[in-house]
Amino acid sequence: MEKRRLNDKWARIIGVPLIVVLLQLFANVPWQNLPINLKVLKVIKNFLYVAFYWEGNRIIFIYLRNKFPRPKDMLKKIGTQAVIFVLFICIFGFFVALINQSMPIDSHESFPMEFTDTLKKSAVLLLIITVCYECAFFFGNWEHSLYESERLKKESLISQFELLKNQISPHFLFNSLNALITLVPEDAQLSVLFIQKLSNVYRHVLTYNEKNIIEMKVELEFLKDYLFLFQMRFGENLIVEYKLPESFEKVMTIPFALQMLIENAIKHNTISQRKPLIISLISDGEIITIKNNLQKKKSGVESTNTGLNNITNRFKLLTARPVEVVITATEFSVSLPLLNKISMHESINH
Repeated sequence: MEKRRLNDKWARIIGVPLIVVLLQLFANVPWQNLPINLKVLKVIKNFLYVAFYWEGNRIIFIYLRNKFPRPKDMLKKIGTQAVIFVLFICIFGFFVALINQSMPIDSHESFPMEFTDTLKKSAVLLLIITVCYECAFFFGNWEHSLYESERLKKESLISQFELLKNQISPHFLFNSLNALITLVPEDAQLSVLFIQKLSNVYRHVLTYNEKNIIEMKVELEFLKDYLFLFQMRFGENLIVEYKLPESFEKVMTIPFALQMLIENAIKHNTISQRKPLIISLISDGEIITIKNNLQKKKSGVESTNTGLNNITNRFKLLTARPVEVVITATEFSVSLPLLNKISMHESINH
C-alpha cells in the first residue's frame, strides 16, 4: 500500500498552544497567585512538555500506520500502540515528576503522588492527541478514497475511449472484413476460425471494458485472438514471441493494457517483408515486458502517448511499483508490474 504524507501542520500549530491553555486552567497552583517570572516559566515548561508529548505521539502514530496499513492488522496495531504508549508515559512521566519536584512553580507533593498525577495527565494528554490523529487519518483516508475512486472512474472512461478508438473503430473492422473477404475463397476452414477469433475479441471487449482488473491468463487468451487477426493480415511480416511462465494462476493485470501496447507498436512501425515487426512478450513472474524492434513509419499519425499515460496512471492506482518505459535507437519496451490476485481482491473489498 502506498504511504501517504501526513499533513498535520496546522493541527500542530493550533493543538499544542490549545492544550497548554487547558493545562493551565486545571493547574494545581492558582495562576493569579504566581509572580510574572514564574508564570512565564510555567508556560514555557508546559509548552515544552506538550510539544514533546505531541511529537512523540506523532512519531509513534506514523510508524504504526506505516507498519500496519491494512484493516485486518488493526488489532495488532492497537496492541502495539498500547504497549508503546504505556512505556512512553512511564519513562517520560518519571522524568517529568522529578523535574516538577525541583521547580518552585508546582505543588511539592511526595514523589509517588507527583508521579501518579503525572501519569494521569500524560494518559489524558496522549489520549486527546491520539483521538485527534485517528480522526484526522480517518477523514483524510475517506477523502483520499473518494478522490481515488473518481480518478479511477476517469481513467476507466479514458481507457474505454481508447479501446473504442483502437478496437471497435470502423478502421479496425474494415481491415478485418477485408482480410476475411480475401480469405473466404481460399480457405473456408480458416475463414471460420477467423470469424471465431473476431467474435472472441468483441465478446471480450463487451465483457471486460468496465472492469478494473482481470486475470492474466484470461487477458492472454484475448490477446492471442487479437493478434491472430493481425497475423492473418500481415502474415510472416508480423512475428510474435512468447517467453512466459507456464501458468499465471495468481496473477492479474488491468484490462487491455497489453492490447494497447501491441496496437501502438503495429500502428507506428513499418511492417513489411524486408522489415518484419517482431513483438516479444517476456515475463519473470513479477513483471511482463512487451517490446518490439523500432522502425517508425516515415509518415503517419504522430503518437500522443495517451494510451501509455493511461496505462501508467491506472497502475499507479493499484500498485506502488512503476510502469517502466525504455526507448533505444533500435527497440521500444514497456514493463508492466504483475498484480497479486489475493492482494488485489483484498484491496478492492476494503
